[in-house]
Amino acid sequence: MSSTEVPEAAPGEVTFTLAWENTDDGLRGMLEAVNVSDHPVRLTGKPGVTPVGTDGIKLDTTTIVSLEALIPGYVVLEPGERATSPVYWSAWSGPNAGDTVIVEWNGCEAEAAVTGPRQPVSREGATNLSTSWFAKAD
Repeated sequence: MSSTEVPEAAPGEVTFTLAWENTDDGLRGMLEAVNVSDHPVRLTGKPGVTPVGTDGIKLDTTTIVSLEALIPGYVVLEPGERATSPVYWSAWSGPNAGDTVIVEWNGCEAEAAVTGPRQPVSREGATNLSTSWFAKAD
């Protein structure tokens, strides 16, 4: 099966976690995806990340998608393999973030557990998040 024939990962075929750390510019994190299925799956594009508030409601944030190209624009994961994507969040002045985020990819979404700080310390400036392409983890 060629990499273009590998099916897109469905919710439940991958699990996600997000580990945040404080920096001078806000939060820097690493989103990790693990293929927990019994077959290869594909993750296409850059993931969207939406923090969930302590009340269980998605926070009104936006994930910025920059336009740099990456060919082929997806990663294929065999069972048990991992991929990561850097995530950044510079400021937040809204409701408190909880310990989960919603990860969106190619029309799918799944909940991810968060470790580290829950939200940026800074309450001023841009409140958007940004992510990068998934890459296979070693």
